[in-house]
Amino acid sequence: MSATNPPADLHGNLKTPYTKLDPAGLALLVIDAQNDFAHPRGAFPLPGLDGVVPRLVRAIELFKAAGRPVIRVVRLYRPDGSNVDLCRRWQVEQGQLAWAAPHDWGSQLVEASNPAGTKLAVEDLLAGRVQTLAPGDYVIYKPRFSAFVNTDLHQFLGRMGVNSLVIVGLTFANCVRATQISATDLDYRVGLVPDACTDTDAKGLAVMQAMGVQLMTMADLEDLLAPAG
Repeated sequence: MSATNPPADLHGNLKTPYTKLDPAGLALLVIDAQNDFAHPRGAFPLPGLDGVVPRLVRAIELFKAAGRPVIRVVRLYRPDGSNVDLCRRWQVEQGQLAWAAPHDWGSQLVEASNPAGTKLAVEDLLAGRVQTLAPGDYVIYKPRFSAFVNTDLHQFLGRMGVNSLVIVGLTFANCVRATQISATDLDYRVGLVPDACTDTDAKGLAVMQAMGVQLMTMADLEDLLAPAG
């Protein structure tokens, strides 16, 4: 087999020394797991939450048990639209769209993933500061689809020695995909658990694999984070 066609595993993932996830440098990114999107009573609940949210919560538990960082990335839409993407700003300004408004229940971390009920430090997050929920468990605010655009996420991960990321969350076509592309461009090794993301599609997953993303089942994730020996 030629060097331009590296071997693939049963998932079709590219397996090379540069795409293999490093358990010692691994962190979890949890994208937009907030009540408005991930709770049935939210303003814009996404499809498949009954299956996705428990798996997302399980991924958080696995990373915490392994002593690896968890970074929850959230959206906060000011009602005046001043921090909103241009594609949605008009709708927010006109009151046609009201998602993840600061201080509202809908902007808070989805209840299943936040058993302590810790409230978001909204003003700190909007100012670009990282909120610590517990040791190794953090929240950052992203103003755009990608968690790396106009945030200090890359620098924060660098300070922790992170070189590999597993992504879960909402929703695959938009914020998950945008975050993956940024992470790949920044030379992170990237994994994705499709069953812990909403709205996945076969074509999009195949495109990710062609970019070196390692698609994983929950069992794969458990194996990756299992104690050595």
